[in-house]
Amino acid sequence: MNIHRWFTTLAFCLLLVTVLSGFKYSQIQAAIALGEAYPEPSESVRAITLRERPSEHFTNTIGEVVAPEQLVLRNELAGRITALNMMAGQEVRKGQVLVQQDVAEHRAQLAAAEAGARLAGMQLERLQRLLENNTASQDKVDQARAEHEIARARIDELQAIIDRKTLRAPFDARVGLHDLEPGEYLAANSPLVELVGIRDRLWVDFNLPLAQGRVAMGDTVSVALPPPAGERLQARVIARSPALSARSRNLGYRAEIDAHPALAPNAVVNVRVSLGTAPVIRVPVSAVLRDQVGSYVFRLDPDGDGDGYRARRQSVTLGRESHRRVDIIEGLKPGMLIATDGAFKLHQDMLAFVRQRTEPAGRYADLTGEGDNNE
Repeated sequence: MNIHRWFTTLAFCLLLVTVLSGFKYSQIQAAIALGEAYPEPSESVRAITLRERPSEHFTNTIGEVVAPEQLVLRNELAGRITALNMMAGQEVRKGQVLVQQDVAEHRAQLAAAEAGARLAGMQLERLQRLLENNTASQDKVDQARAEHEIARARIDELQAIIDRKTLRAPFDARVGLHDLEPGEYLAANSPLVELVGIRDRLWVDFNLPLAQGRVAMGDTVSVALPPPAGERLQARVIARSPALSARSRNLGYRAEIDAHPALAPNAVVNVRVSLGTAPVIRVPVSAVLRDQVGSYVFRLDPDGDGDGYRARRQSVTLGRESHRRVDIIEGLKPGMLIATDGAFKLHQDMLAFVRQRTEPAGRYADLTGEGDNNE
């Protein structure tokens, strides 16, 4: 009797499991059928057909602003300052006396030398008249002439010393900072003050590697003014070093630029130099994505006979980049279709539909132009 009851219970359990399994199987099949009824996940993006156009290539380098007239004023001879005719920051004119050293003793010697020269001159004239009357010898006349010339030479010597102790501005300039005072004693060849010429032009010196040294005389380069000005000025190349730098193996160039309040001698500026034109593929910045592997875009390949496309990751090497566009050095070819706006929503092999396909003559026409060369 017990065995019969166990078999009945077991049969009932098996029947219950079978019914429940069939019911669950039907639910799963219904869910699978429902899922297959839904379309494949996809995204809509904008796209652009790539074209290769000539583009001007640039290189950026560091330049230094140089004043055409700039020097540190020094005294040749030792002496005490008797007059100081300049203040820090003052503008002075060419020939203006800036520092006068003590020349009282030399002026006294000069006066004595001038008196001696006058006396020697009168003696020479007297002997020349006597020579005409044959009452003086030629030797005495020659000796008197030599003494007169020696006296004149002594005057020139003393005047040169006075001039060397009278320090004048060699050009129109602005005086630098100094702490000189009248009465101060100056040793020979002491640095006194820096003078920076006042001119409407400045120089910008910069260096380029030999491989990029295709800059010719008269070419124009772009110079970025230091912050906060931020604007760019054009400078004309006026000189090139005849030899490479022994330290950097670069070629040195000098460009001339209009003076600007934001440009000061010895300032460091950014110099942009044109390297000529070359074909380039340019894409909107929205098309370029980045991850830990590198930069990439999504190439859109036609998906069979339908209107959709398959997104394929395409690694790229980037070139010059601005806030609107990026130059692609490697990875893309003309004629490719890539996603732009909305590319961030795609992943590998995802179905994509193009809601707006743009040729370079359309929305992104400027991608192949020169409008952003100065960015």
